[in-house]
Amino acid sequence: MHTENSIQTVSARRDDLNTLREHLSIEAYHKLNRASAITQFVGLDLGQRELTGLHQLCMPHIFSYLHDDISFVLEELKGKGLCRDFLTQQGLREEEDHV
Repeated sequence: MHTENSIQTVSARRDDLNTLREHLSIEAYHKLNRASAITQFVGLDLGQRELTGLHQLCMPHIFSYLHDDISFVLEELKGKGLCRDFLTQQGLREEEDHV
C-alpha cells in the first residue's frame, strides 16, 4: 500500500568542507523509521506469542507495507545516484530488482 503524501525533498546540502551532499526526502526518512519500528515490534511480538490464525491474516499485510516502504527508499537512493558506486563495483545494473 503506497500512501500518496506530498514529498518534501532536501536534495542537497553543503557541509563544512563546502562540498555538495545528497539527502533523502523526508518521506523516505519516515518510511525507513516506520519499517524499523514495525520489524522491531513484529519480532518481539512473534517471540512472545503463540502463532495463531490472526498472525496468518496480518503477516502478509505487514510484509507488504515493509516491502513498499523499503522499495520506495531504495528507488529514491538509486534515482539520486547514491547506489551507483556500489552497483558498479558489484557488476550490477541499477535496473535489476532484488529478490
